[in-house]
Amino acid sequence: MTKPCQCCGAVISTDDYYAFIRTKYCRSCAKEVRRRQKADWARELRRKTRECNALTRELCAAQQEEIGRLRALLAEQRERCRALENELEAYDDRH
Repeated sequence: MTKPCQCCGAVISTDDYYAFIRTKYCRSCAKEVRRRQKADWARELRRKTRECNALTRELCAAQQEEIGRLRALLAEQRERCRALENELEAYDDRH
């Protein structure tokens, strides 16, 4: 059984039917195609990783802002509590 390579058109021949139906490229083209596919895979993985890292940085920045606002609110609440305690002490001292 023979068929042409999908890249270069060289004749691919084999006696095994199952190897024949799944073979698309000659040996030299198969190496090049695998190398290109791995490069594409790695490029896509790097892109997704960068995208994921950017989203993580965005989320961390948003959470840091929220933490800052909550700390400021907590400090304000503590000041109010201290002011009320001072008022209560002053009231108790007067009565």
